[in-house]
Amino acid sequence: MQSIALSFPILPGKMEDAKAFAAEISGPRAAEMEASRRPLGVTREAVWVQQTPMGDVGIVLIEAEDVAAANRGFAESKTPFDMWFKQTVQGFSGVDFGQPVPMWPEVAYDVRP
Repeated sequence: MQSIALSFPILPGKMEDAKAFAAEISGPRAAEMEASRRPLGVTREAVWVQQTPMGDVGIVLIEAEDVAAANRGFAESKTPFDMWFKQTVQGFSGVDFGQPVPMWPEVAYDVRP
C-alpha cells in the first residue's frame, strides 16, 4: 500500500465553501465518493483544512495500491460525480484536479512505530 500527502491552497474567503464541500462529501454524497474512489484502488482519502499565517490550506492524504495511477485515473475521469467534485474544488482552491498532480512531494520522514 502506498500513501501520499498533498497540500493545496484554499482561496481567501473560501474556507466556508471548503467546509461545506467536506460536509457534503462525508454526508449526503458519501456513497458517491466511495463509488468514485473504489475503482481507482483508493482505500483511504482524508482531507484536513488548516488556517495558517500564509493563508488557508487543504491537506490531502491518499492511500492506494498505486497512488500515481489513482491520481491519473481521477484526473481523467468524466463521471458526473468526479466532474462535480473537480469543478467544486477548483472553485475554492483554484487548482485544476482534472490534470494529474504534476509534482509529488518529497518525503521528509515517515515514522511507523
